[in-house]
Amino acid sequence: MGRLRACAATGALTTALLGTGAAVAPAASAALYTCTRAGNIIYPSYYIRMPVNSGGTGELDCLLPVGSTGSAVTALQRTLNRCYAAGLEPDGVYGGLTEAAVRDAQREAGVTADGVYGPRTAAGIRHATWSREVPDRFLGCRRYSPS
Repeated sequence: MGRLRACAATGALTTALLGTGAAVAPAASAALYTCTRAGNIIYPSYYIRMPVNSGGTGELDCLLPVGSTGSAVTALQRTLNRCYAAGLEPDGVYGGLTEAAVRDAQREAGVTADGVYGPRTAAGIRHATWSREVPDRFLGCRRYSPS
């Protein structure tokens, strides 16, 4: 009976320690918001329309995984079409074709090709740029630069 209690106590202690460790070390991506809308990143003569979060800050440090929908996805699809000739329908749905186009852009940019749009992808790929002076005038593709 003493051995049974010792094993039960060891099992309970192991479970408690492992459970605590899992709660203390969440996945790194859990801290990021989901990109839920498109935002304009303004420069003196042009702007880039990019996915941003809606956590109240409009920051670019966000994730856009497969299954996402909305204006953030549409902005990404338009960039993939303009800068990577992806041939996507800009329908605002992050499905298999968008995922494949993101993987292609990630490979070309030299970032991990996981098909998920996130901060590293945002910094690595080229984005469509638009004129501030002439509405809807496409100017070309360039990497996002925070300064």
